[in-house]
Amino acid sequence: MALMTSTNITHAPAGSNRPRAFTLIELVVVIFIMAIMASIAIPRYASATNRYRVDAAVQQILADINMTAAVANRASTSRTISFDADSDLYTLDGQASPADPASDWVIELGLEPFSVNLARVSFGADERLPISGHGLLTESGELTVTAGRTARRLIFTQGSTSVTIEDQTLTEPTDNNTVTVVSTSGTQTANVGGAAAAMSMSP
Repeated sequence: MALMTSTNITHAPAGSNRPRAFTLIELVVVIFIMAIMASIAIPRYASATNRYRVDAAVQQILADINMTAAVANRASTSRTISFDADSDLYTLDGQASPADPASDWVIELGLEPFSVNLARVSFGADERLPISGHGLLTESGELTVTAGRTARRLIFTQGSTSVTIEDQTLTEPTDNNTVTVVSTSGTQTANVGGAAAAMSMSP
């Protein structure tokens, strides 16, 4: 006859296998850490976006100067680019707009994809950059492009085929001609007019 043995079986309390929920203190700590990370990341992202916008606008301006110089050189006639700092735009005088051939070509820097501020535009006594029939700048001058606290100052020299670009940091964002520079981090040069203009129109 087989012997019967008894086994004590202990049952776990109901619900003990469910994952443990976060406590209120743990949630607060997580939220606090996320807030710190966001406070670091968001300004950096905004700064990077501003640099991208300013650099894109500067490249657009230089490309249009070279295109205008090439047109002037081929036609052996002077051309002008008219800047308007109050409206954050410039006009390629005498060059038909692709959207409206009956009107001059207008580039609005204050709108997407640039959304930048045009400031401190000065070429002689006005905001017009004249280009000779040889594709060379006939006046010295400068302009500044800003977005947030990021700025690029473009310095043009009469008869020169290069422009100096200063990388600047502003004390505060601006949407007008008032630009207060806190530091200049470096300079670079870019070709404008002359051979650079001819290359921009090469097939």
